[in-house]
Parts: sequence; C-alpha cells; structure tokens
Amino acid sequence: MSLLAMLLALIAERLSSPYRHAEVARGHIAQVLRERLPQVWARTSLMLLFLLLPALLVELLRESIAFVPLRLLYDAALLFACLGPRDLSDDIRLLRKARTRGDSAEVARLGAQLQTGPTPDADHRSLIGALFIQSHERVFGMFWWFLVAGPAGAVLYRCASRLPALLGDPAQTHAEFGAPLGAQFAQKVHAVLAWLPARLTAALFGLAGSFDDAARAWRRVQQAPHDNWQRQTWNLLAEVSDAALDWEDESGGGPVETAALDTVLQEVQRMQARALLILLAITALFGAGTWIA
Repeated sequence: MSLLAMLLALIAERLSSPYRHAEVARGHIAQVLRERLPQVWARTSLMLLFLLLPALLVELLRESIAFVPLRLLYDAALLFACLGPRDLSDDIRLLRKARTRGDSAEVARLGAQLQTGPTPDADHRSLIGALFIQSHERVFGMFWWFLVAGPAGAVLYRCASRLPALLGDPAQTHAEFGAPLGAQFAQKVHAVLAWLPARLTAALFGLAGSFDDAARAWRRVQQAPHDNWQRQTWNLLAEVSDAALDWEDESGGGPVETAALDTVLQEVQRMQARALLILLAITALFGAGTWIA
C-alpha cells in the first residue's frame, strides 16, 4: 500500500505543479514565526510540540480509518501535501528558460532560491550540489520517513525541514527580547532526522549515476576532518551526488557549470527520475516480500 500511496502522491504533484503557489502563504507564516512569536520559539519544548503534535494528530486520524481504500487515499493525500511546495523540475525548467532569455536578474533570483535551505561547507556550496539537497528535502526525505512511519513520519520530516528556514538566520536575535529565534535548535532537530535519510538518498543517486565515482566521493568525505556533524551530512549528500553525475564536456575536461550548465541541469533531472524509479522498485520489492510472507 505504501507504493500505491507514493505513486498517487507523485501523480497528483505532477498534475498540480502548474497550480501550486505556496510562496505567499509561506511568507505570512514566516512573518508570524519571526516577528510575533519570538518569545515562544525561545522555548525548545514548544518547538518540539510544534513538530510532534501534527504528526501525532495525523497518526491518530489514520488509525481511526478502518476502510483500507480510504486509508490509502488518506496516506497519498498527506504525502502529496508534504511534497513541494513546488516541483524541483519546474524550478529547473524556469531557470533554464531564464538563461535562454538572458534574464540575469531572474537567473540570480532562481539560483538563490534553489540554494536556500541546509547548506554544506563553503567548498561544497554549488548550484548542482544544492539541487541534489533540494531534491532530498522536497521528495526523498519525506519518502524515507513515510516508508518508516507512514504519513506521520512524512509530516514530521516536512515540519522539521521547513522550521529552520521559517525561523531565519540562527545568529539573528530579536530586537525586543534579545533571545535567539531558535533556528539553531531547529537545525539540529532537522539534521538528526536527516542524518540517515540523506545518506540513503546519496546512495540512491550513486546507483542512478556513476556508482564508482560516488563511492570514491563518499570515502573522501567520510575521511575528511570535520568539526560539524550537521554540515557533514549535507557535504556528503552534495558531493556524492555531484560525483555520481559524472558529466564531462566534449573535451573530457570534467564537470562544467558555466556554458554547458543547461546540459548539466537536464542530467540532474534525469538522475532524480532514475533515483525515484530505484526507490519505487525497492519499495515494491519489499512490499512483495511482505505480502508473500
């Protein structure tokens, strides 16, 4: 049933992507969190309640649904709500169109938008690495948690992944209360929930691309000295996925992110599609094994 729910959610997302406009609502939510409730977010217990309560309510409601087809639709609807808010392929397509038009302002805006969210170290901060991180945050992270804990898991990860961005810069303080907005704690919770899923997503991209190059990059990141376990997670996801891309220009000069960026962006989309197919195949395999048992 998990596979059917995932397929329904993906189909719904694909059909609805031209009509999903979440930016305005997200802006209002961010304003409330940042400006009106600074004293609330200074309390980590209330932040945990914000993360756990929606997941608990989702699970309690699911348990009250006895009719299996209705429960399937419920799972798919919750998973669909967690995806996005916009399809990554649509954002990449808009970026490519802006580059074709020569609209540098729009290219800069879309590029900055795609690089929001969790960031690795400065050496790994590139548009291509950011796209793979966004792919995990918008799709794969929710799917992994959905497979483990159903729609409650997807909702939990969705809330945890969005909360740091809504709270803003971890170093920022509120003028009146002088206390951090809680983004540092939110980032730690997000990193804990992403630690294993991000590595599983990196493995998927490795299988979907050049596995040998991905394995070498994995070992390199694991062996490199680091002083921040949170950034190491995003370092690994960005660098392993980028290595698996294994795209070379016509001269064999290695990865290109300038003149041939459109070709690289297309390959990123194809890799995401292949990784999704691998994940769905794994889900189907385990589902079939459970059904036979």
